[in-house]
Amino acid sequence: MGNLDKDRNGNIIIRRDKDNQMVDKNGRRVNNKGYLIDKDGNVINRDGKVMFELFSLSKDNEIPKLFPFLKFNIDDIKGDYELDPLSNPML
Repeated sequence: MGNLDKDRNGNIIIRRDKDNQMVDKNGRRVNNKGYLIDKDGNVINRDGKVMFELFSLSKDNEIPKLFPFLKFNIDDIKGDYELDPLSNPML
């Protein structure tokens, strides 16, 4: 991710440079999701190493899910807690 500010709702604020390219606060190119990109649109890390090629991004420029095959059930890791009168867990 680039070095970006966020608005009150937590959405990233993307700046534009003199060439109307999306950039972060350090002037590095980013896509509409805030990921650092190279000149070809590949998502890169801070060192410029390609992490995800452009063709592997979704239509809205989101990186692939790391474990799309994983079926995660939150109940498998939740503990049993005593609840207060407002149904909040008492830790």
